[in-house]
Amino acid sequence: MKLSKEWWQTVRFAIKEEGRTVRLISILVTVGVIAVVLIAASNGVSVAIG
Repeated sequence: MKLSKEWWQTVRFAIKEEGRTVRLISILVTVGVIAVVLIAASNGVSVAIG
């Protein structure tokens, strides 16, 4: 419960700080792009090998 409360406070603080929110969004987008690239790369390799 305590950990969840601290996490929520951190989230609220991040939302208040525009810069931190933008940074958080950019990090999430970067992680998503990397995941898509890895999936595309693995599929591309499979297609190339096949």
